Amino acid sequence: MKIKFKKIQRLISNYRKDDIFNFCIAALDRNKDNIQFPIWYIFSLMKWTYLFGGKRTSPKRLTQNKFKKISNLILDFNQEHITQFIKEDINKGFQILHNQQFYLQRSIYKEIYATQISIFVTTGKKYDINQSFKEKTGLSIIDFLYISQIVWLYSNTDELNENEFKFDGYFYNDFWEILKKVKSEDKINSFLKLLTLNNKDAEKAISTFKYRMRDKNLQTMEKSFFIMFPFIIHKNQTRLIHKKLLPYVISYYIYDFLKSNDDKFTTELGYRLEKYVSLGLNELNFNYQTENDLKKRLKKGSKLVDFYIETENIFIEVKASEIQPYPSVNPKDNLIFNSLKTSIFKAYFQQLLEVSKQISPNKENWGIIITFKEYFWSRFSDLYEIGKSKYPNLTSIDHLPPENVFIIDIYTWNKIIQIVKDKKATLSQILKKVKKNNSNKLTSKQIFEMHLDDYNLTGFHLDYLENELNEMKIG
Repeated sequence: MKIKFKKIQRLISNYRKDDIFNFCIAALDRNKDNIQFPIWYIFSLMKWTYLFGGKRTSPKRLTQNKFKKISNLILDFNQEHITQFIKEDINKGFQILHNQQFYLQRSIYKEIYATQISIFVTTGKKYDINQSFKEKTGLSIIDFLYISQIVWLYSNTDELNENEFKFDGYFYNDFWEILKKVKSEDKINSFLKLLTLNNKDAEKAISTFKYRMRDKNLQTMEKSFFIMFPFIIHKNQTRLIHKKLLPYVISYYIYDFLKSNDDKFTTELGYRLEKYVSLGLNELNFNYQTENDLKKRLKKGSKLVDFYIETENIFIEVKASEIQPYPSVNPKDNLIFNSLKTSIFKAYFQQLLEVSKQISPNKENWGIIITFKEYFWSRFSDLYEIGKSKYPNLTSIDHLPPENVFIIDIYTWNKIIQIVKDKKATLSQILKKVKKNNSNKLTSKQIFEMHLDDYNLTGFHLDYLENELNEMKIG
């Protein structure tokens, strides 16, 4: 029988908020080493507890069995939504799972910090992103990343070193007092204020969350709003809700925060991403042409792309965009198209196709669309099927077929640059291998980065991040 949300809401309202939170924290702690435990459902329960918990005048006593009943209802809630998409198109089903779960499976390495310093601080243009962040948070971007690094190291001490210390999820006051000797008290307080959920502000935090689903039937499939508030006050101490939140917070908090709080951010980010991509091309000593160079070669009024590497027939377009939340959990063709119409679809159908046809009509060409965030749809062939009917005047695509076009996030771009620098493969060889892999169901992968595991990348030594890495050195 289909579970109705009102039943879950009614059950949650029967119990005190603190009691439900205590059971949620206990469940997370009890299963912290269980990789199959669906922590995202506990996040949903905690969110709904903020909104609906404790409404009953005389709250009932919460027991383990009653908590389990609520948890199981949430686990089974609206599973038919995902099942429906999996039956129609398994990739669309996995798109939903990607949005719901994959952000909790990220890893952290020092170049993620350095990349953000380069893009948000070093690579300046007309608008000062760092100053904007500082005015809104009380922290510079380097301060935020530096403190985040220490928090991540502390929360992973038991995994990084074999010692008796076991992180129990809490950052006790003595930890913050020691950290205040490294960074000022004002900066530590600003960091905690920014990332700690205040109970009285919880409803506002939930209602203004950028990735929220208004439809309650879809809310178990959204990214948790805890990516903006990974800390709560529990037992009078700062509690990290779950340490799997931290890699996402470190990788994307600055982006998400400014995207929601600064109207000038996205335009400026586009300029800076272009500059950052050029640093990688320069590292490899590529002889490439920029948008201005191409403008001189193309017909007047032609669309442009950001870079062209003539020796490898690779065309690159940078887009500071991401798919909107609703089509991420309800991936119908029209919703996906409307979300990406002015970014990813435009890049291929109006820019890459036109430019490559004029410049290199008779060769095998390749296209790369570089974004800040990871896309589930990293191979464009899937999106091509969604978008082709929207372009009735489309002529030949033989010079740049969709299976030759890939969507790559900026952190994966670093890995590609390192692989080429290590002479493990050329850029075009990587693209050809990924295309070949994707042509076989046994080796096909939806996310581009997964293909790079074959190159056994063991570390980075990128000159364009050297100064930024020095900013993150501890001690």
